[in-house]
Amino acid sequence: MQDGGTPRVFVPIPSEALLYVGSIMEAGGEPMVFGLPERLTGGVALRREWVADWAETFCATNKLDALLISAEEPAELAGLLIAALRLDLPVVVVPVRDPFSIALAALGLAPSAEDAAGIAVELARTGKPRPRELVEGFSLANALRAGLASGAGPELLVHLAAIAREAGVIGFPQMIRVLAPESPKAVDLGSSWFDTHGAAGLLSHLGDALHDTRTVTGALKEALQPAPPAPASEDQEAAGSRLVFVRGRASGTEVVCRTDSGAAEVSGDCRFFSSEEDAVRAMEGGRIGRSELLVVAGCGPGGGPGLIRLDRLAGALDDAGLDVPILTDGLPPDDAPGSWASLMTPEAAANGVIGRLRDGDFLRIDLKKGLIRTGAAAEEIRGREPFATPVLSNYGYATRYARSALPALEGAGFR
Repeated sequence: MQDGGTPRVFVPIPSEALLYVGSIMEAGGEPMVFGLPERLTGGVALRREWVADWAETFCATNKLDALLISAEEPAELAGLLIAALRLDLPVVVVPVRDPFSIALAALGLAPSAEDAAGIAVELARTGKPRPRELVEGFSLANALRAGLASGAGPELLVHLAAIAREAGVIGFPQMIRVLAPESPKAVDLGSSWFDTHGAAGLLSHLGDALHDTRTVTGALKEALQPAPPAPASEDQEAAGSRLVFVRGRASGTEVVCRTDSGAAEVSGDCRFFSSEEDAVRAMEGGRIGRSELLVVAGCGPGGGPGLIRLDRLAGALDDAGLDVPILTDGLPPDDAPGSWASLMTPEAAANGVIGRLRDGDFLRIDLKKGLIRTGAAAEEIRGREPFATPVLSNYGYATRYARSALPALEGAGFR
């Protein structure tokens, strides 16, 4: 910021941050409101990269001093943070009640009690701390643990991996594989416990599992109150689920499984679909059996493109009252019940095994032993025609992304 100038603070819309425009002005700042770009056809990682590029251009062109950010979707919020990292501009996240925002609070970017607008203006004046000072290995571990404890699903892993990559943090994909399985959901955000204690209470509850890292307001644990009583059992009906990583040793296939606590496997007779649309049509037509395992391919970073979150399929399952396991190279919604095996890599668009499964193949993912077994012989699967990736008809942003997208657990960004 130029000496004597008014701090200029970026505010995205639509988002909760718009409610802070008056507070920014009261604190002596100038809010610079920016509408997020129109949505491209594709998944959450494509949306994140698109938002990041737009926000970076806007902030650089308008010579902004800081960002006060919130968003309606995790992908948009991650994109805004990535733009801040690229420019190394101070950034404050508006604290709201969702798992990804709680993860960013643990990352050190959202204040637990102080006025977010006032902090953003102060950071715009001083230029410190900058996001590259805050986003490092220990703070990312905090974000991972807190996000999963508050109910985030595999999408959290993808966006944090992209943030880590942008910040130059080495080894985060390996950290995910170690920490995620030992970080179960601890509380339901709709519970009476969370109503009483909020995100700050959850961070206090996690205690020694979190590192005392630097934040936009000082040391993380200095701002936390003593740990509240543990969540009562009646407030934890949905707690206990966790992510399990299973890798096929021979094929190199890897999948992230999320199941209710105590589940030993994800298994069934495969019913193969090459898109979410095909799977939804089959659901709505009543053509899915209760013993089947729905295989939905073509939803990964390169195939989606951009990593499709299967919101419509989850809704169709709920409407039908059907509880069947899902295997996909895309993503489940955070709040989807049941058993989901997702982010299967290599994805179908990269000639992965998921694109060679066929109707009637029996598949078993053993969560205890960490094994993937199929009823078809490996030689038979290798000899099948691979998945035919839809050819994008233009040379626009989505096409460039699809040709160069990284694997999901590396962030699913551009190579």
